[in-house]
Amino acid sequence: MAFDEFITPIVTDNYTVRLLENEKELREYQDLRYKHLILEFKPEKAKTAGAYDTDYNIGYDKNTVQLCAFYADPETGKTQIVGGYILMRYKNEDDFCKITLKYDLSKLFKYKFGICEITRAVVHPDHRNGFVTRLLWDGIKSYVIKYKLRFIVATMSFIGLDPLKYTQAASYLHHNYRMSEEIMVTPIESHAYYHKYLNKEDVNRKEAVSQLPPLLKGLLMVGAQTGDGFYIDHDLGVVETFAILDNAVNNFDLTNFGEKKALSEMISSAEQFNKPRT
Repeated sequence: MAFDEFITPIVTDNYTVRLLENEKELREYQDLRYKHLILEFKPEKAKTAGAYDTDYNIGYDKNTVQLCAFYADPETGKTQIVGGYILMRYKNEDDFCKITLKYDLSKLFKYKFGICEITRAVVHPDHRNGFVTRLLWDGIKSYVIKYKLRFIVATMSFIGLDPLKYTQAASYLHHNYRMSEEIMVTPIESHAYYHKYLNKEDVNRKEAVSQLPPLLKGLLMVGAQTGDGFYIDHDLGVVETFAILDNAVNNFDLTNFGEKKALSEMISSAEQFNKPRT
C-alpha cells in the first residue's frame, strides 16, 4: 500500500480525517476492521485460523490507501483510529482492484477513466453518531478531486443470503437507477443472481426504499446508479449490488450529501449497517 500520498487533513475539535502514514497506524486500523467489521458480520471467524489477515485487512498495493478518522480524547489527550475506508484507484484491468474479484467491469474499463473504489466502511461503536461518516466522505471527496477520478464505485450489502427477500428493492433500483448499458457492471457468473423484476407499477416504493442500505439511499440522492444483478457473498453472509457515482455528471457536488437533513440522517445511520440486523 502507499504511505506517500497526501490530502489536506480535515480537522475538527476532536476528530482528524487523513490518510494513514505508517505501518503502526495500518496495524491499528486492521484491528478496528477485524473487531468491528469482520466479527460483527461473522463472529465465527474469531475461531478461524488466519481470520485476522483476511483480504479485508491487508494493504493491497501501491494504488491503495487507508482514509481514517482519528479521535483525540479531550480528557486524556490519547488519539485512536475510530473509523475508515480503504480507497483504491485504477483505470484498467491491469491495476489491482478488489471489486473485479466480484464484478465484470470490462465495459467501464474501456473508457480509461480514473476510478476510486471504496470498501465497506468501519466505525467504532462508540462513534457511530453520523459525524465520523460525514467527515470521511469529505475526505473521499478531497481524494477524488486531487487525483481527478471520474467514478466512485462500491458494493452495497443487504443482510442475508436470500436475494428474493429484496425483490422490491431490486425492482425499484432496476426501474429508477439502472446504469447505462454502455458501462453496465454485472456480478461474476459463479456468484450472480438476477431477479425476475416486478413491473414498475407493481413496485411498492415504501417497502423497496425500506430495504435499501442507508448509505445506498444517500448515494442515490446525489446521483448514483446501480448495476444489474446481485452478488452472493457467502463469506460475509450478504447479497450485494454494485453502485457507481459519476462525478462528471454530478460535478462532485456533495452539498446535499452532508447538509440536507433527510439525507444527512440516512448517511448518519449508515455505520449502523455494519452490525447485522435480525
